[in-house]
Amino acid sequence: MADRPQMAAITIGGKGSSLSSTSVFLVANKLAQVRIDSSILDKLSSSSNKNSPPPIKYQLSFPKFLTLDEIRASAILLLSKLLLSSSTIRADIPNWICQTLNSDLETESSCLSFAIIDVTEEEKCMLDNCLAVSALDGICALLDYGASCLSPVAESVAALSCEALKAKVSAFNLVDSGDGKCLKDEASVASDLKVLLNGSKLIGKVEVDAASRIPKVYGSFREAVRAVHLRARVELNSGMDGEIGGTGKAWEPALSSLTSALRNFGESSLSRMDLNASSVGSDELQSSLRCLIDEKCPTKQNLRDAFMLVSKAIVEEEYVLCVHNVNGLFGLVMATVSWEMITAVVSLEGSELLEKTEDVAANGANAKVDKKSDKKKKVLERGQLPFCSLLEIDCRLY
Repeated sequence: MADRPQMAAITIGGKGSSLSSTSVFLVANKLAQVRIDSSILDKLSSSSNKNSPPPIKYQLSFPKFLTLDEIRASAILLLSKLLLSSSTIRADIPNWICQTLNSDLETESSCLSFAIIDVTEEEKCMLDNCLAVSALDGICALLDYGASCLSPVAESVAALSCEALKAKVSAFNLVDSGDGKCLKDEASVASDLKVLLNGSKLIGKVEVDAASRIPKVYGSFREAVRAVHLRARVELNSGMDGEIGGTGKAWEPALSSLTSALRNFGESSLSRMDLNASSVGSDELQSSLRCLIDEKCPTKQNLRDAFMLVSKAIVEEEYVLCVHNVNGLFGLVMATVSWEMITAVVSLEGSELLEKTEDVAANGANAKVDKKSDKKKKVLERGQLPFCSLLEIDCRLY
């Protein structure tokens, strides 16, 4: 049996080291192990109080509504904040968190269980005080990474929809001239879409509002994602000096903006998905596709319900619940983009797929099918890359 490839290691706590959203994502999804810099462990071991008071039995416990990847993200943030803290802790504490994260890599367990250990009263207070902030920052790191990956994928999918719908793309003729007449992010989205659609002979025939609005909706999403990223860079590498109220208030503007942008983003994608499905030429294929959409695809009401859950948590200052709900909304949006991709490809390739199916049925499973025309091949190749990338995001395997 071939040896398993060596897993990447994320080292934290060393001099000049910093934690990124990518690192948090990798550990949270069991794609990397955690390592603590030996120098900081030596420092903790040498400064430990040998005459500490009698130990207290303690078990680390995050909110029960968190998912496994959210708990793992929270745990690595807790570990990092403990190492950055100016307070003295025993080396046993960070080692305990690190070993728990790494030992869970080989299991199929749907939960992360921390063993009961002995801690001092001071250590117990430190851990309790840091739990909520670590959970908030950890889940925000997952959002930062996921949203940054989703943006270019979704724009590629939107370009395919423009082809499927034969949409006019004059709205993409935006130039950031610096005169205040156009926002930079909107112009950037429009420019990227023009590149993706360069040379296409399918576009430019029908006025489609759902296509014309792409630069504004997706530009706003880029702006919101950038705000989350800027806040994440700061919060991921801060110590334990803050508390959940202050950290939550710091995150609130970026999270509110991202929530609104995600809802609009998802609704925009759903509009094109519905139009793509309607443009499928075969009634039989369209009917089958509609049945799958009704069964599997989120609706606009699902997006709005998720949006309301986030808004309610913000008003009640339940910040960990808030960011958990934002992460849930993000998952719904990923699903809508997946279905937009599916319907666009079926609309573009549906008739040919039916022809291939009929040919195989008539001539047997080994029937040879003619190669696609160059134009069709280019359309499919353009769609394969974003679709595969989207599946990787959806399965959390980046």
